[in-house]
Amino acid sequence: MAHIKKSIYINAPVEKVYAMARDPNRWATFYAGLSEPEEINGHGEVGTVVKHYYLMAGMRFPVTSRVLVDSIGPNGGQWKGKIEGPLDGEQTWDYVPKNDGTEVSINISYTLPGAVLGRIANRLLVERMQERAIEQTLENLKILCEEGTI
Repeated sequence: MAHIKKSIYINAPVEKVYAMARDPNRWATFYAGLSEPEEINGHGEVGTVVKHYYLMAGMRFPVTSRVLVDSIGPNGGQWKGKIEGPLDGEQTWDYVPKNDGTEVSINISYTLPGAVLGRIANRLLVERMQERAIEQTLENLKILCEEGTI
């Protein structure tokens, strides 16, 4: 199982960042490699199920995302989701108030499908590509939240 941990500071209030990031209708606007949803059942709360595709190494994989935790309060927020399909895993997003902005941290654990490993034949290369995709995802979220487009 592969793991990625990344964080970024966003110069916007926790409530604004959290509202953008938890909305399944907005995921494809900032999450690198994620398609527009094929089907959404819910609005981002616990129990929400979203069917979409994830692009990795030039291949499209059908994935289902299930919201396990959706919590926001005065000390910040946390969102946790389970990914099902060829790319099984979990993501935990933490949102902590910091200097009038938000520190966003993501922790992902996932398995790599044999089809990708067979095509590229280098697990470390795929993991580095995924790490860059998460960095881009956080940068995209930062831009959307700081530019006031939400």
